[in-house]
Amino acid sequence: MNRTFGILLLLSLTAPVLATEWPLNDVTETLIVHGKVKLAKGVMGQSLALDGESLIELKDTAKFASGAFTISLWFNPYDLALGQQMLVGKNRYSLNERQWSLTIEPNGKLKAYLQQGGWITINCGQLIVAGQWHLATLVADTDKAALYLNGKLEGEVKLKMPIQATEAPITLGGIWDKKKVLQAFHGAVDEFSYQPRALNAKEITSSYQPVLAKHDIPNTITASLPLWDNTQKLPKALELPLVKGSEFHVIKKQRPDVDNCKWTLGVGLAWHKGKLYASYGYNKGEENTATEEAHVRVSSDGGKTWGKPIVMDAGEGNLGVSHGVFLSHGNKLWAFMGAFHDNFQRTHTRAYVLNETSGQWEPKGIIIENGFWPMQEPQKMGDGNWIMAGLHVSTPGQVGNLPAVAISKGDDFTKWEQVVIPAEQGLGSNIWGESTVIVEGKRILNISRYGSKPLALLSFSEDHGRTWTPTAKSNLPMATSKPYAGILSTGQRYLVCTTTADSGGSRSPLTIAVSKPGETIFSKVFVIRTSVSEFTPGVSAPNIDFSYPYAVEHEGKIYIGYTNKSHAANELAIVPVSNLEIK
Repeated sequence: MNRTFGILLLLSLTAPVLATEWPLNDVTETLIVHGKVKLAKGVMGQSLALDGESLIELKDTAKFASGAFTISLWFNPYDLALGQQMLVGKNRYSLNERQWSLTIEPNGKLKAYLQQGGWITINCGQLIVAGQWHLATLVADTDKAALYLNGKLEGEVKLKMPIQATEAPITLGGIWDKKKVLQAFHGAVDEFSYQPRALNAKEITSSYQPVLAKHDIPNTITASLPLWDNTQKLPKALELPLVKGSEFHVIKKQRPDVDNCKWTLGVGLAWHKGKLYASYGYNKGEENTATEEAHVRVSSDGGKTWGKPIVMDAGEGNLGVSHGVFLSHGNKLWAFMGAFHDNFQRTHTRAYVLNETSGQWEPKGIIIENGFWPMQEPQKMGDGNWIMAGLHVSTPGQVGNLPAVAISKGDDFTKWEQVVIPAEQGLGSNIWGESTVIVEGKRILNISRYGSKPLALLSFSEDHGRTWTPTAKSNLPMATSKPYAGILSTGQRYLVCTTTADSGGSRSPLTIAVSKPGETIFSKVFVIRTSVSEFTPGVSAPNIDFSYPYAVEHEGKIYIGYTNKSHAANELAIVPVSNLEIK
């Protein structure tokens, strides 16, 4: 029996039904490519290689793969550290069209998802190997389903009802939803097969023949400087030590709260005259809409309790004002907040100064235009200017959303120059480079998010931020969230985000990577908080996403603010700096 099932005519009492194969040895009229594909050596001939940002839609497949069916796909993964990757699926989440999917999970194993009024799953015990060909087969009958890898049964599950049909097409290498590629796969695919019946174990086992040919794995690290010490193994999430002596407090309670908040994000922190200030974006509606507001709370007891929220700026008309950063300098507390018009158009930065008599915030107007959104408090450079890391939000029709910095005119915080950091060729069209900087004298490092890929991007400047090397892929896995970095009083560099060997794009656990004193590369990672935790008065749940962290050191402790985005809650972790020592 051939490796693939071919085009077979299945006879029934009513009408013939065609089983179908897509050879995937070229881009034919039966395929729609969203993005780019390349030809590569396949199982028997050619295959199609995906770059981790693209997918293949199979035309006219909405009517396929419901009820009883069998699908199979040869796949060759290039990178297993990208989080969950979709091999093949039939879903459009935004339209509530969910049927089934086969994924590579962050643990490097195959998994099947089947919709039964909620997802049920089948796990695989075998590890996937990068650069090698594997055959995945999913069999669904009316009352049960089974998952096979390389002809071997990996697991079965009972179905309470047959898989229901939707209008979603079958897609390979990702899910096409709202004109975006979700859960993208980096690797090659070959010989996809569909049969409108449940094959038995003997048929599946006999159809598998091992493929010994391997693919050379593309180099994914292109930055000229390392972020992680390659002499140290980066641990998996469950292997990381929990930093000792931490305490946790709630800045803003989870939804539903008395403030009617539906969405919040982007805690900013600052110590000013003995008080701890926290800002965040707030919205009773949806994210990135004109009802967004900038809120502030103040703590007089080091973050244990917080006063009522103060509206820094609620915007007006089609103006939304959101999260940003603080700077305490010259006896004044400044705030620099991201803002936009309509649905995230004409993005810019606005400045405010605290009136310490009234407790209100006095607007100083727009200080940076052309798409700059601040992400980290300004830091003084050796040339007397200040540098503020952020994101350059591209205008509609442009690609990029590149990392950027703003440079002040000395201590005049109403005048800034934006410098957009270029991207290395091949990084893709939507980097979403929310960034942070580490100031090391004249040299400045910029670490940024890489769109939907769980990998930190790195650029550096040797002239106080005026020019930059193109941002490039580093050797440090990092969740797809805004990072926050700096230098502790011990001389250790630190990076707060989610950096583990197996978390992929997941924003959990919340971690802090540190270097040895005086060194420039990270060599140890501590867990600050796990999703389920007995130590917090805040949210403890399996689906927590620790988003957009912010950090400030004060009197031997580092104060870390973060948002539990899916729960609309803002919280605070307080970590003793001495407990971040590398022994």
